[in-house]
Amino acid sequence: MVGVTWNRHFFSRALFVVALLLAGTVGHAQVEGGAAWARGTAAELTRQGREHVKNGDDALAARRFAEALRLDPTYAPAYLELAAARERAGDWLEAERTYGAAIDHVPAFVAAFRGRAALLRRLGKRAGEIADLEAVARLAESPETLRELAEGYVEDRSWPAALARWRKILALAEGNADPRWVREATVHIRALVLLCGELDPVADGATRRDWVRRAEASVAKRRGM
Repeated sequence: MVGVTWNRHFFSRALFVVALLLAGTVGHAQVEGGAAWARGTAAELTRQGREHVKNGDDALAARRFAEALRLDPTYAPAYLELAAARERAGDWLEAERTYGAAIDHVPAFVAAFRGRAALLRRLGKRAGEIADLEAVARLAESPETLRELAEGYVEDRSWPAALARWRKILALAEGNADPRWVREATVHIRALVLLCGELDPVADGATRRDWVRRAEASVAKRRGM
């Protein structure tokens, strides 16, 4: 009974805030107060949802996460929890849609791109997975995210694309004086150069007149790559 009363309270409060916003009768400070209330309530609903997950009630948990997002469509944690709940339920389409909504509503949401990439991988949607890994690498460039992308290219046998990412990792590692990543990148680059053969754009530069490609080829040759 307490839960029912609490639900009625926050929904009536939410409807009141929305009504005022639509009527244009609230000032800037009041709007900010309403947004803060919505964010706080969304966080509380998400916390409750996590408790339901711990208790094995994914259906009720999903409802709480969905309620949180109706109040605050930009509350990132609720998207991830809802998508995970739908994945556990085997509702792949809704999980994918949830990740998509998260990406639409939360700018540069790396975790949502990463989560959707993992889901698309399980579903065998390779093109979508690679596109999301590219977004992750673009938004949060690091040796780790670039390696994830490179590994995706390798599985697709896109050797030149994978080689380009490992060369980028090597450049980052050398700039950061990180010997572990330098060693790992060097090993992968040498292997991918063999796989690429004439498809390697850097090696191909050795036979062209373009001075940039000739310079890149010269550097690669000195490194044994």
